[in-house]
Amino acid sequence: MPVVDASSSPTSTSTVPGIPTSFTAPLLFGPLFNWALYGVLLVQIYVYSYNFPDDRRYLKFLVYLVFFLDTAQTVLTGLDAYHWFVDGLNNLEFLTRPWFSHVDIPILSGFVALIVQMFLCSRIWILNKRLWWLCIVISFFSLAQAAGAFWAGFKNLSLKSGGVIKPSIYLWFGSSVLTDVLIAVAMVFLLIQRRDNKNQFSSYVLPRVVRLIVETNVLTTTVAIITFILFVAFPNKYYFLVPDTVIGKL
Repeated sequence: MPVVDASSSPTSTSTVPGIPTSFTAPLLFGPLFNWALYGVLLVQIYVYSYNFPDDRRYLKFLVYLVFFLDTAQTVLTGLDAYHWFVDGLNNLEFLTRPWFSHVDIPILSGFVALIVQMFLCSRIWILNKRLWWLCIVISFFSLAQAAGAFWAGFKNLSLKSGGVIKPSIYLWFGSSVLTDVLIAVAMVFLLIQRRDNKNQFSSYVLPRVVRLIVETNVLTTTVAIITFILFVAFPNKYYFLVPDTVIGKL
Protein backbone atom coordinates (compact mmCIF):
# COMPACT_ATOMS: atom_id res chain seq x y z
CA MET A 1 0.00 0.00 0.00
CA PRO A 2 1.52 3.38 -0.95
CA VAL A 3 2.25 5.80 1.85
CA VAL A 4 0.89 9.33 1.37
CA ASP A 5 2.74 12.21 2.92
CA ALA A 6 0.22 14.20 4.97
CA SER A 7 2.02 17.43 4.14
CA SER A 8 1.32 16.90 0.46
CA SER A 9 -2.36 16.14 0.95
CA PRO A 10 -4.66 18.74 -0.64
CA THR A 11 -6.71 19.01 2.54
CA SER A 12 -3.64 19.91 4.60
CA THR A 13 -2.31 22.65 2.35
CA SER A 14 -5.53 24.36 1.37
CA THR A 15 -8.86 25.03 2.89
CA VAL A 16 -11.92 24.88 0.70
CA PRO A 17 -14.50 27.48 1.69
CA GLY A 18 -17.98 26.24 2.40
CA ILE A 19 -19.96 25.51 -0.76
CA PRO A 20 -23.75 25.55 -0.38
CA THR A 21 -25.32 22.17 -1.00
CA SER A 22 -28.03 23.93 -3.01
CA PHE A 23 -25.31 24.48 -5.60
CA THR A 24 -23.45 21.16 -5.57
CA ALA A 25 -26.24 18.68 -4.78
CA PRO A 26 -28.16 19.17 -8.08
CA LEU A 27 -24.91 18.80 -10.02
CA LEU A 28 -24.40 15.43 -8.34
CA PHE A 29 -27.92 14.00 -8.07
CA GLY A 30 -28.89 14.92 -11.64
CA PRO A 31 -26.32 12.57 -13.22
CA LEU A 32 -26.95 9.90 -10.55
CA PHE A 33 -30.69 9.76 -11.25
CA ASN A 34 -29.97 9.93 -14.96
CA TRP A 35 -27.75 6.85 -14.80
CA ALA A 36 -30.32 5.02 -12.66
CA LEU A 37 -33.09 5.66 -15.20
CA TYR A 38 -30.77 4.62 -18.01
CA GLY A 39 -31.06 1.08 -16.66
CA VAL A 40 -34.84 1.32 -17.04
CA LEU A 41 -34.33 2.60 -20.59
CA LEU A 42 -32.17 -0.43 -21.43
CA VAL A 43 -34.95 -2.75 -20.27
CA GLN A 44 -37.49 -0.83 -22.34
CA ILE A 45 -35.32 -1.08 -25.44
CA TYR A 46 -34.90 -4.83 -24.92
CA VAL A 47 -38.66 -5.31 -24.48
CA TYR A 48 -39.35 -3.26 -27.61
CA SER A 49 -36.80 -5.09 -29.78
CA TYR A 50 -38.04 -8.47 -28.54
CA ASN A 51 -41.78 -7.83 -28.92
CA PHE A 52 -41.82 -5.67 -32.04
CA PRO A 53 -39.16 -7.02 -34.41
CA ASP A 54 -41.41 -6.36 -37.42
CA ASP A 55 -42.17 -2.73 -36.68
CA ARG A 56 -41.92 -0.26 -39.53
CA ARG A 57 -38.42 0.92 -40.32
CA TYR A 58 -39.08 4.57 -39.56
CA LEU A 59 -40.46 3.63 -36.13
CA LYS A 60 -37.39 1.54 -35.38
CA PHE A 61 -35.20 4.40 -36.57
CA LEU A 62 -36.92 6.86 -34.23
CA VAL A 63 -36.75 4.46 -31.27
CA TYR A 64 -33.06 3.73 -31.71
CA LEU A 65 -32.26 7.37 -32.49
CA VAL A 66 -33.81 8.44 -29.18
CA PHE A 67 -31.96 5.60 -27.45
CA PHE A 68 -28.65 6.71 -28.99
CA LEU A 69 -29.23 10.34 -27.96
CA ASP A 70 -30.21 9.31 -24.42
CA THR A 71 -27.10 7.13 -24.23
CA ALA A 72 -24.91 10.04 -25.34
CA GLN A 73 -26.57 12.31 -22.79
CA THR A 74 -26.05 9.76 -20.01
CA VAL A 75 -22.35 9.40 -20.82
CA LEU A 76 -21.86 13.16 -21.00
CA THR A 77 -23.60 13.78 -17.66
CA GLY A 78 -21.28 11.18 -16.13
CA LEU A 79 -18.28 13.03 -17.57
CA ASP A 80 -19.67 16.28 -16.17
CA ALA A 81 -19.91 14.81 -12.69
CA TYR A 82 -16.37 13.42 -12.96
CA HIS A 83 -15.06 16.81 -14.09
CA TRP A 84 -16.78 18.73 -11.30
CA PHE A 85 -16.22 16.38 -8.37
CA VAL A 86 -13.09 14.37 -9.24
CA ASP A 87 -10.92 16.50 -11.50
CA GLY A 88 -12.15 19.59 -9.70
CA LEU A 89 -11.79 18.29 -6.16
CA ASN A 90 -10.97 21.26 -3.88
CA ASN A 91 -11.04 23.60 -6.88
CA LEU A 92 -14.12 25.80 -6.93
CA GLU A 93 -13.33 27.06 -10.41
CA PHE A 94 -14.25 23.67 -11.88
CA LEU A 95 -17.81 24.01 -10.60
CA THR A 96 -18.32 27.15 -12.67
CA ARG A 97 -17.22 25.48 -15.91
CA PRO A 98 -20.07 24.03 -17.96
CA TRP A 99 -17.90 21.24 -19.43
CA PHE A 100 -20.43 19.17 -21.43
CA SER A 101 -23.51 20.39 -19.54
CA HIS A 102 -24.36 22.97 -22.19
CA VAL A 103 -24.73 20.04 -24.63
CA ASP A 104 -26.20 17.19 -22.60
CA ILE A 105 -28.73 19.21 -20.60
CA PRO A 106 -30.31 21.73 -22.98
CA ILE A 107 -29.38 20.63 -26.50
CA LEU A 108 -29.80 16.85 -26.27
CA SER A 109 -32.82 17.11 -23.93
CA GLY A 110 -34.49 19.61 -26.24
CA PHE A 111 -33.77 17.53 -29.33
CA VAL A 112 -35.13 14.32 -27.76
CA ALA A 113 -38.24 16.19 -26.62
CA LEU A 114 -38.73 17.53 -30.14
CA ILE A 115 -38.58 14.03 -31.65
CA VAL A 116 -41.01 12.53 -29.14
CA GLN A 117 -43.45 15.46 -29.21
CA MET A 118 -43.57 15.59 -33.01
CA PHE A 119 -44.14 11.82 -33.13
CA LEU A 120 -47.05 12.08 -30.68
CA CYS A 121 -48.37 15.00 -32.69
CA SER A 122 -48.42 12.81 -35.80
CA ARG A 123 -50.31 10.12 -33.84
CA ILE A 124 -52.95 12.68 -32.84
CA TRP A 125 -53.40 13.68 -36.47
CA ILE A 126 -53.72 10.04 -37.57
CA LEU A 127 -56.32 9.27 -34.89
CA ASN A 128 -58.39 12.38 -35.59
CA LYS A 129 -57.59 14.47 -38.64
CA ARG A 130 -60.08 17.12 -37.54
CA LEU A 131 -57.54 18.10 -34.88
CA TRP A 132 -55.12 19.33 -37.55
CA TRP A 133 -55.21 22.83 -36.07
CA LEU A 134 -54.15 21.48 -32.66
CA CYS A 135 -51.31 19.58 -34.31
CA ILE A 136 -50.08 22.84 -35.82
CA VAL A 137 -50.15 24.52 -32.39
CA ILE A 138 -48.33 21.59 -30.77
CA SER A 139 -45.71 21.59 -33.53
CA PHE A 140 -45.15 25.32 -33.07
CA PHE A 141 -44.54 25.08 -29.33
CA SER A 142 -42.43 21.94 -29.78
CA LEU A 143 -40.17 23.78 -32.21
CA ALA A 144 -40.13 26.75 -29.82
CA GLN A 145 -38.92 24.62 -26.90
CA ALA A 146 -36.22 23.10 -29.10
CA ALA A 147 -35.14 26.57 -30.23
CA GLY A 148 -34.97 27.72 -26.60
CA ALA A 149 -32.97 24.64 -25.63
CA PHE A 150 -30.46 25.15 -28.45
CA TRP A 151 -30.26 28.86 -27.64
CA ALA A 152 -29.49 28.08 -24.00
CA GLY A 153 -26.94 25.45 -24.99
CA PHE A 154 -25.03 27.68 -27.36
CA LYS A 155 -24.98 30.41 -24.75
CA ASN A 156 -23.30 27.96 -22.35
CA LEU A 157 -25.80 27.18 -19.63
CA SER A 158 -23.86 27.91 -16.45
CA LEU A 159 -24.21 29.75 -13.15
CA LYS A 160 -22.27 32.78 -14.29
CA SER A 161 -24.17 33.27 -17.52
CA GLY A 162 -27.55 32.14 -16.23
CA GLY A 163 -28.88 35.66 -15.85
CA VAL A 164 -27.99 36.51 -19.42
CA ILE A 165 -29.81 33.55 -20.96
CA LYS A 166 -32.98 33.62 -18.84
CA PRO A 167 -35.16 34.39 -21.90
CA SER A 168 -33.97 31.20 -23.58
CA ILE A 169 -34.67 29.16 -20.46
CA TYR A 170 -38.18 30.60 -20.17
CA LEU A 171 -38.77 29.85 -23.86
CA TRP A 172 -37.45 26.31 -23.44
CA PHE A 173 -39.29 25.33 -20.26
CA GLY A 174 -42.47 27.31 -20.94
CA SER A 175 -42.93 25.93 -24.46
CA SER A 176 -42.08 22.41 -23.28
CA VAL A 177 -44.76 22.54 -20.58
CA LEU A 178 -47.37 23.91 -23.00
CA THR A 179 -46.55 21.23 -25.58
CA ASP A 180 -46.79 18.38 -23.07
CA VAL A 181 -50.06 19.73 -21.64
CA LEU A 182 -51.62 20.06 -25.11
CA ILE A 183 -50.57 16.51 -26.03
CA ALA A 184 -51.98 15.14 -22.77
CA VAL A 185 -55.28 16.97 -23.26
CA ALA A 186 -55.55 15.77 -26.86
CA MET A 187 -54.86 12.17 -25.85
CA VAL A 188 -57.47 12.31 -23.07
CA PHE A 189 -60.00 13.69 -25.57
CA LEU A 190 -59.22 10.87 -28.01
CA LEU A 191 -59.49 8.30 -25.22
CA ILE A 192 -62.96 9.53 -24.23
CA GLN A 193 -64.02 9.73 -27.87
CA ARG A 194 -62.96 6.16 -28.67
CA ARG A 195 -64.80 4.67 -25.68
CA ASP A 196 -68.13 5.28 -27.39
CA ASN A 197 -67.06 3.53 -30.59
CA LYS A 198 -68.70 0.18 -31.39
CA ASN A 199 -65.66 -1.13 -33.28
CA GLN A 200 -63.75 -3.75 -31.26
CA PHE A 201 -60.33 -2.30 -32.12
CA SER A 202 -61.42 1.27 -31.38
CA SER A 203 -63.25 0.38 -28.18
CA TYR A 204 -60.70 -2.01 -26.65
CA VAL A 205 -57.22 -2.02 -28.20
CA LEU A 206 -56.88 1.64 -29.14
CA PRO A 207 -57.97 3.03 -25.74
CA ARG A 208 -55.32 0.89 -24.05
CA VAL A 209 -52.65 2.34 -26.34
CA VAL A 210 -53.91 5.88 -25.83
CA ARG A 211 -54.12 5.34 -22.05
CA LEU A 212 -50.48 4.22 -21.98
CA ILE A 213 -49.46 7.33 -23.94
CA VAL A 214 -51.52 9.54 -21.61
CA GLU A 215 -49.93 8.05 -18.49
CA THR A 216 -46.43 8.53 -19.88
CA ASN A 217 -47.19 12.04 -21.09
CA VAL A 218 -48.75 13.06 -17.76
CA LEU A 219 -45.55 11.95 -16.01
CA THR A 220 -43.41 13.93 -18.46
CA THR A 221 -45.70 16.96 -18.14
CA THR A 222 -45.53 16.83 -14.35
CA VAL A 223 -41.72 16.72 -14.38
CA ALA A 224 -41.61 19.57 -16.92
CA ILE A 225 -43.88 21.70 -14.71
CA ILE A 226 -41.74 20.94 -11.64
CA THR A 227 -38.63 21.93 -13.61
CA PHE A 228 -40.21 25.22 -14.69
CA ILE A 229 -41.44 26.00 -11.16
CA LEU A 230 -38.01 25.32 -9.64
CA PHE A 231 -36.34 27.58 -12.19
CA VAL A 232 -38.80 30.43 -11.57
CA ALA A 233 -38.88 30.02 -7.78
CA PHE A 234 -35.11 29.57 -7.38
CA PRO A 235 -33.51 31.45 -10.31
CA ASN A 236 -30.07 31.62 -8.70
CA LYS A 237 -29.86 27.94 -7.78
CA TYR A 238 -29.44 24.71 -9.72
CA TYR A 239 -32.44 22.83 -8.32
CA PHE A 240 -34.10 22.69 -11.73
CA LEU A 241 -31.21 20.68 -13.17
CA VAL A 242 -32.22 17.50 -11.32
CA PRO A 243 -35.62 16.95 -12.99
CA ASP A 244 -34.41 18.50 -16.22
CA THR A 245 -31.52 16.05 -16.50
CA VAL A 246 -33.77 12.99 -16.26
CA ILE A 247 -36.83 14.17 -18.21
CA GLY A 248 -35.48 12.65 -21.42
CA LYS A 249 -35.64 9.18 -19.83
CA LEU A 250 -39.36 9.50 -19.10
